[in-house]
Amino acid sequence: SFTREDGKMPLRYLLNYLIFRHGRTLSEDINCFYSDLRINDRPSKQAVLKRMSILNHGVWQKIQELFLDRIYLTMEKRNYKGYLLIAIDGTFINLPDDSSLGETFGRRKCGYKNGEAHYGIPQAKVSIAYDVLNHIILDFRVAHCDTSEIPLLFQHLEALESVLKNDKVILLADRYYGSAELFKYCEMKGWKYLVRAKSNFFRKQRAEIPAECKDTWLTILIDRIWQKRIIRPAIQTFISEHPEMRIRLLRNHYEYEEEHTTSSGNKIRVPKSADTEYFTNLPQEEFSHDEIVNLYHNDRWDIETGYDILKNLIDIEEFNSARANVIYNEIMSRFIFSNLKSLLYNAASEKIQKDKEHLINNKNIIEKCHSSSFVRAFFKKKFSLKYACSCIKECSRFKVMVRGDRHLKRWDKFKGKINNTRHRLDGRRNPPLKITKAGIMTSNH
Repeated sequence: SFTREDGKMPLRYLLNYLIFRHGRTLSEDINCFYSDLRINDRPSKQAVLKRMSILNHGVWQKIQELFLDRIYLTMEKRNYKGYLLIAIDGTFINLPDDSSLGETFGRRKCGYKNGEAHYGIPQAKVSIAYDVLNHIILDFRVAHCDTSEIPLLFQHLEALESVLKNDKVILLADRYYGSAELFKYCEMKGWKYLVRAKSNFFRKQRAEIPAECKDTWLTILIDRIWQKRIIRPAIQTFISEHPEMRIRLLRNHYEYEEEHTTSSGNKIRVPKSADTEYFTNLPQEEFSHDEIVNLYHNDRWDIETGYDILKNLIDIEEFNSARANVIYNEIMSRFIFSNLKSLLYNAASEKIQKDKEHLINNKNIIEKCHSSSFVRAFFKKKFSLKYACSCIKECSRFKVMVRGDRHLKRWDKFKGKINNTRHRLDGRRNPPLKITKAGIMTSNH
């Protein structure tokens, strides 16, 4: 039904509509999109929903492949010591509470009631491979909520083999992704990895290392019984030829404060500490202990920021239907929009790269990408150099202050003067202040 280009919503219109929709209702989406294109003859809501329900969601993977081939591979990319930093992580997307979506995507158990398991609303498992320095989604997957991270991880890696074959790569992943199969895969491809260690992984070898040792190498022999548990034949063959595995183990201790509410209702901050361990194959001559810890906690955290933008600014959880195919199309189109937004974000960031105290404001970039002039230029393929430069110049003025990471001490800090504004530059309220004998101090109450 998409072979003809007549009608009110042919394929090109539908794809652009899904990429740029940003209203709270279906009617608002339709009106905004056709107003942007200056078209008065608009389809009905039923017609749009029907078009979305019959669109094969595999088209978004094809669009992503074209994006990687024509744009990502040709663009000048930021790197860290010559390496691309590729983070992989997953999240859950809340879906409309519909029985058919519960069957397709599943519901997660959220406790027990009267001795019976209680399940929440339908949720989809979403996983992405993310270039954290260039803010680009390289691959995305949408699956049943009970799908394990490991199969999705290898789907990402297999999809990106041709894209990353000429690059030096450091793979960043959380503790749920660590496995001998992953480590040997990276060794087979010549990639580096940095994964937070599970407490029960290589427990015997780790127990032999003195507690005061913060940086050492483990030698692991993968025996034949272990090799039989390897799922992927190519990796299993590689391990049978190279059964020994060298892994660098790092330990780190950090302290932070956690807020608690007392029985009387008062909020207090309790000092906490944590010990973490990491697996990597990064060489000691090139990467120090502190560099690797910062690489994990600072750079890998950008994928969490990416999910925050998808959920809170791009509204990936806004849906117009309870049909599974429509859900797939609405989720996947958001990833394409995110990459489009990131291209503008990166170009604007280059304009202010000497300003170390500010970042480009993603919210304003997204609003620019949703503007009538931008949507119309994109749809009609009239992105002139002059218009692109004006967009970049305008977006480079949308700045927010750089804030410390999540372990930065924010309270009980002395200030030289009282702020005369209610909000900071990024729109957040200034923290309350208290006057002490020693001076002005920030407070959390």
